[in-house]
Amino acid sequence: MTGARCRFHLYACGVRLGRAALVAVVAVAAGLAGAGAAGQRADAAAGQPSFLHILTDDQTIDSLRTMAKTEKLLVRRGTRFTDYNAVQPLCCPARASFLTGQYPHNHGVLNNQAPYGYASMDFSRTIYTALDGAGYRTGWIGKVLNAEGESGIVPEPGFDDWLVPLHAEEGSDMFDYALSDNGTIREWTDTYQNGVYARRAREFLADAGEEPFMLTLAVHSPHWSPCPENIRRRCPPEPAPADLGTRDGAKYPFGPDFDGNRSARRKANDYWRRELESLQSVDRIVGSLIGELRRTGRLGDTYVIFQSDNGLLHGEHGIFDKNVPWDRSVRVPLVIRGPGFGAGVRRTDLTANVDVPATILDAAGVAPPLPADGHSLLSDHRREVLLLERLVGSGRPHAGPDRHPWLQLKTATGWAYWEDTVTGRRHLYDRDRDPRETNNLARRKPAVADRLARRLGRIAGCAATCP
Repeated sequence: MTGARCRFHLYACGVRLGRAALVAVVAVAAGLAGAGAAGQRADAAAGQPSFLHILTDDQTIDSLRTMAKTEKLLVRRGTRFTDYNAVQPLCCPARASFLTGQYPHNHGVLNNQAPYGYASMDFSRTIYTALDGAGYRTGWIGKVLNAEGESGIVPEPGFDDWLVPLHAEEGSDMFDYALSDNGTIREWTDTYQNGVYARRAREFLADAGEEPFMLTLAVHSPHWSPCPENIRRRCPPEPAPADLGTRDGAKYPFGPDFDGNRSARRKANDYWRRELESLQSVDRIVGSLIGELRRTGRLGDTYVIFQSDNGLLHGEHGIFDKNVPWDRSVRVPLVIRGPGFGAGVRRTDLTANVDVPATILDAAGVAPPLPADGHSLLSDHRREVLLLERLVGSGRPHAGPDRHPWLQLKTATGWAYWEDTVTGRRHLYDRDRDPRETNNLARRKPAVADRLARRLGRIAGCAATCP
């Protein structure tokens, strides 16, 4: 591997030895069954569409327009959803909602850390197990959920290919890291992570042949990186070396919701520049994978789905974080290219991340593995209201309001209403007139707030399907 030191080894020390031995047994068994399984999959799912799912981490709604290849190959050739929301804007809950098609209150992954993180995820019934059982070749490349202990070493059920970072905490070193390669731990040094992922994704597509496939490529970009002097601190994202400094003149799109001094403004601009630079390698991945699909003749029958797991505030309302109900935290990019999604179409209706798995299963003609909370975006369904939620707070005794649990209701008529479930404080915004949510109308329009509060109470805890 050019420019890299790549070492292969089993996770063999102390109690971990038994787990590594299990990995080896699983790998051998998979190898013996592989040739026959490929033929059986092709027979079982002949003529089915395929799916390439590209998932970014913390990408905001404002940065998509800076990705030229993605704009050309996906936005102009597919459908962009401008009011697409993460039902909980945090890595683990949002990704679990993609895997299961359910709200956090139903799948149980409510936070990034134990006891509500990786260990709460039931991988035995996901859209991947459903598609794998229906004859699809399946793969996941990149971050799944934030790792806890040894989680992620052994491939989870339903995956034929598994290349997943270990110790995938909130921050990630983009140049020195360890990955589980179908159960074998591999370490890279001085090698940009997105390049490794891109090569593996191209190999997956090239090897698919005529088999229907479902592949997720989940890059860490443009998530923040740990600071060298203190890994618990947050430093700007790490772009590929070729992209570093290419957006030095960029300025964050500040709005009236920004609440910070000059220092906060400089921090937002610095972060934004590195954020945009880190997305350029992702943009090249999009171009490369579209090219591979075209080369293999699979582009016409493949749905290409590009989305972010959640957004990020850069100082709006005095917050530099996510998992809060404000617009730049919950509203994120989604573009779909494929049969049934018109070229250059812009959809403005309320949509959510629970809808993407419903869409995939609908297009594949595969039954949901669990009661589905979302709606297929290929259907005629259009929401009147959308539920968003954060059910677990930070747990710190003196956490501020931005760390509290909350419930939110968005309406197709332009209202955003939410409640802080600790303090009881209510928020009401006219999204059409006040898209940056700077003017809280809860006291000026109590009748509207009361009406939406009652409706929120009726749908909180909804299941199969939510409105």
